[in-house]
Amino acid sequence: MKGTVHTHIENAIATITFQHPASNACDPEMLAEMAGSIKNLNSHSGVKLILLQSGGEKAFCAGASIAHLSALKDLKNAAEFFKGFGRLILEMKTSNKIIATKVQGKAVGGGLGIIAASDYVIAGPNSGLRLSELSIDIGPLVIAPAVIRKVGISKFTDLSLEPSLWKSPQWGLENGLFNKISKTQESLTAETNTWVLALTQYSKEALHQIKKTAWQGTDHWAELLDANATETAALALTEQAQAAFKSFIK
Repeated sequence: MKGTVHTHIENAIATITFQHPASNACDPEMLAEMAGSIKNLNSHSGVKLILLQSGGEKAFCAGASIAHLSALKDLKNAAEFFKGFGRLILEMKTSNKIIATKVQGKAVGGGLGIIAASDYVIAGPNSGLRLSELSIDIGPLVIAPAVIRKVGISKFTDLSLEPSLWKSPQWGLENGLFNKISKTQESLTAETNTWVLALTQYSKEALHQIKKTAWQGTDHWAELLDANATETAALALTEQAQAAFKSFIK
């Protein structure tokens, strides 16, 4: 099963839509394409804002593709897989465009990391949040800096050590992962489109400076995310983790 990433530009908004048959899980190609799309849009003078969304109705993103995790054989390839999430977060962080994300469903693991790396998040009432990594004997190390930046160390620890517990949309709003919850699930798309379109009226330079200010203190993340990816890769190659991956697939 392969995922897809599509970019559509209209009304100064670049909409990036990713989709995968396995609850929008991210495979290496999808991660690279999303990161590349965001990077390429830096030089697009006609785009003021990026809207990131996934396809389907029930799942925003299931995080890392378990099929790919179970196929990891050596530290180099495993580290490269997890660095894919790090590169996506870095491109989101360093983009000169505000990145708004629409969350229509459940977000697990790396999906929560994508939300945390967004500049503004609009979620539907059917959304939910969970860091499930510990349940497959790894840790949410790569996305940790982005999540901690939004919710703090204590709440990150809660999420990490309660891998089977879903957090509600209201929890996401109260703890900084969501900025707005739509009135109804059906109105999510309309409310999102209205908000992002209104934002395009403002100065591109002012929007960029606001984003730069919000991301101050993160210049060291490139090295940090690489190191965390290597540590996660080592965990993923243990017998216990590999058994958990294969059990999950079954």
